Amino acid sequence: MIPISARAREREALRHFQFEDDTDILLSLEDDVCRYQHCVYAVAFHTPESALLAALNVSGIGEGDAVITSAMAPLHRFTALWRSRAVIRYADISLDGTLYEYTLPKAMDAKTKAVICGAFEGIADPSTPKEAPLLIDDLTGCLAPAFRGNLSVWTLEPMMPEGCEKTGFVLTNDAVTAGRLRLFATQGLKSGTLWNYDLAEHGTDSLLSRFGASVARRQMKNIDACCALRSAAAGHLDERLKQSNLFERVKRAPADVPNTYPVRLAPELFCPKEDIFAEIRNGGVEVSVCCKPVYKTTAFRDDTVRLPVTEDFYKALLQLPCHHRLSRDEVGTVADVFLKAVETYAYRGCRF
Repeated sequence: MIPISARAREREALRHFQFEDDTDILLSLEDDVCRYQHCVYAVAFHTPESALLAALNVSGIGEGDAVITSAMAPLHRFTALWRSRAVIRYADISLDGTLYEYTLPKAMDAKTKAVICGAFEGIADPSTPKEAPLLIDDLTGCLAPAFRGNLSVWTLEPMMPEGCEKTGFVLTNDAVTAGRLRLFATQGLKSGTLWNYDLAEHGTDSLLSRFGASVARRQMKNIDACCALRSAAAGHLDERLKQSNLFERVKRAPADVPNTYPVRLAPELFCPKEDIFAEIRNGGVEVSVCCKPVYKTTAFRDDTVRLPVTEDFYKALLQLPCHHRLSRDEVGTVADVFLKAVETYAYRGCRF
């Protein structure tokens, strides 16, 4: 099976490399991330969820505060918002899966404290909503440098071997914010003299381990090459999937580094989408649909929400493997299997 993610294949790194275990490894990793993202501070956490929760906490977002986001987003965004006790509000998206900023005014009110914009599967969010009291960039879908000066959350998860911590980083240019983030990651613990200590902040036990930092630091050495390989795989798929009335490729900028290769099926293929999905899997390719509108799930159910573009995007979305651990032949197989599946069900249509 050609995997949708590179993480299983990254397990080789655990077998072939030795890892540092010095006490400064976490700070060294954070320095590496700062250089890569062109920010002043990068505070490391063990997961994207813990990083976003910390970012919300130090921003003063808590119970009753409204935060606007897309309903089609990684699960960590919603679990972090739930843990912060914020009120989640939704704005509709564009056809590239990123937040459509012109829908924000309708979602905003006096309780709105922040807007979370996010990269969709490596497609950077171009929106800069001026109405937002605070803008938080969720860059976890994007391996490429994407920091634009806002408080941001990023991860090396697409390159981290299975079995290791996913990693999460909060990026900022503000020294006070960085200091509070470090306290949050260590349960708010501030050491005093001898055995004395203080709990200076409410926090969680969410610091990235030294082993996780060591693995992440080694992976950071290869990140430019990995981004180039992902872009090359996407370019090959672009060539193979050029023009069709059966699907559309999700547009991206030249600098975007895909996490997967998203396509939107034509409306006539919404009905046999499950069959197309199964056909691709039976062809040895691990296809995916990363997320569904969260207000349609049991935990976050809200039948009053109506987001027409979000719902159409979900009906149309399929994602194909597009990562740095694919061979050129595998990328060709992905294209062949996908094209065969959509062409087959274009003729078969619905079964009712």
